[in-house]
Parts: sequence; structure tokens; C-alpha cells
Amino acid sequence: MGAETKLRTVLPMVLKASVSLAVTLPCCLVAQEQPEELESLPADNADAIDCDEECQATRQTQDPSAAVNGVFLSNSIGFGPTGDNTLYDFQVQPVATVLQSSRETIIMRGVIPVLGVPNPNAAISGNATAFGLSDTVVQAFYVPADQKRVTLFAGPQVSLATHTEDVTQGAGWGGGVVAGAFGFAGPVSYGALVNHLWGQDDFSTTTVQPIVFYNLESPGIGAWFFGYNNSITYDWSVEDGAEEWEIPVGLTVGKTFVLPSKQALALNVGGYSLVETSDGGNDWELTFSANLLF
Repeated sequence: MGAETKLRTVLPMVLKASVSLAVTLPCCLVAQEQPEELESLPADNADAIDCDEECQATRQTQDPSAAVNGVFLSNSIGFGPTGDNTLYDFQVQPVATVLQSSRETIIMRGVIPVLGVPNPNAAISGNATAFGLSDTVVQAFYVPADQKRVTLFAGPQVSLATHTEDVTQGAGWGGGVVAGAFGFAGPVSYGALVNHLWGQDDFSTTTVQPIVFYNLESPGIGAWFFGYNNSITYDWSVEDGAEEWEIPVGLTVGKTFVLPSKQALALNVGGYSLVETSDGGNDWELTFSANLLF
């Protein structure tokens, strides 16, 4: 079975499973009733008190420690240095708050990537790009309650060997840790996720994801935001003399919509120059996301 046939078979199953997880898991596990409207940010956060519905929805889509349920679609396309090096990274990220109490919150997040990479068998298959499912990562965030301006959280992550092609393999079977911090200062939301993942074939990668947004909250222009949201990676397994870092520098712009059903949808697009990258890596990348809160 070819890569494209596999992708057409696997991707609908992945999307269906992701949506089902985000919708049904909280219903089964969360002890309290779900509110009809978007849950307010904590009252002890002075910077969040005057935040209206659109503003709160925007902040919840930006905050990885927020107690929400939804599906995030995070995508990037890398370009250059030649037309044969275009890379596609499409991620389905279901998020479910599985426990929320007066003492703690536990949030589960899945990262299900579909990759498109240069095909080493292009001369045989006639396809310049090989598409396939990569390895799925499942993360658990433990978030203690009663934190003030900055929320700290941490937990384990595991990698599942779900790749459908050798060229789309990631960590395979593996595991690691993830930690983060997030807070608000007036219209600015800021924080970072840091994780390390070990896997098969000496896979060992550290990822730092800074998140800094300026939110436009004035009447008439509310729910627009701009800032930085991308991942800096360091590959510990590369051979001596090869480039270990990948560092993107750029800007993301987006807007959040509160739908009539009280669901929230955040759309954003960004452009990033890769000032450091692996040998033969891309020169720049386009990012675009659609984040839906239920």
C-alpha cells in the first residue's frame, strides 16, 4: 500500500478519534457539571477580572494550563533552500480536562502528527513527497490550584510508535517529561513549555516553546492578538559537526471568535525565518492554526 493510500485511510480515523476523545473523555471523568458558557479565568488573577467573553476565550486558547476541552489543529510548511525540500507538519491536538477540583487540575493533550517529507524513492514512486502518520505523543499536565499570576505545571509524556512510513518516524516508542509556566500581565500573555523526549534509535530531543502574545482588548478590535508562538529544538543525537539547533524567529497574528453556541474558535497565521536549522533544512516556514474550544 502506497504512502498516499495509507494517509487517506489513516487520517480520517485519526481525526475522528481525536474529536471523540476531546468530546467524550471529559464527560466521563470530570466530576462537576460543565458550564454552558466559557469558564471564567481565576478571580484571583487581577489582570483577568475585566476580561470580557472574547478576551477570556482568547486567553484560554493561548494558555496550555487552562482547564478546557477542545481540538487544536497546529500546522506548518517549511520552504527552501530548494523546491525539493518542502516539509509539511500537520498536527491534531485533542485536549481534555480529565480532573478538576479545588486542589488540582489534570489535563491530557495528544499530539498526532501527519508529515510530508522528501521522498527518498521519488524516482520509483513518482511522488516527490512522502506523506504519512508520524509517532503520537500523549502528555499529562498536573496543575496545582490556587496559583496567582503565574501558573506552574508539569507531567510525563509518552511516545507511541504510530508512524506509517520509515521516513516519517519520530521517537517511536519512548517517553519523557514536560513542564511549563504561564501568566498574564495586562494585555500580555506569556509563558513557555519545555519538554524532553527519549525514544528508539537514540532519539533524544529537547524542545522549548516560548509563548508571548499581545492581546488587543479595546472595543471594536477585541480578540485580535499578535506575538511569538513556535518551537526551538535541540537534537542531542546528531553526529559531531552537524547542526543540533533549530531556531525560528518571526511573528504570529490571529483572532478569536465566540460562536453563537458559546464555543470559541481561534485562527492564526505566522511566518518564521529559521536562523538556525539542520544541515539542508528549510530557510523559513509558514504556520497556521485553528483551535476550537467546546
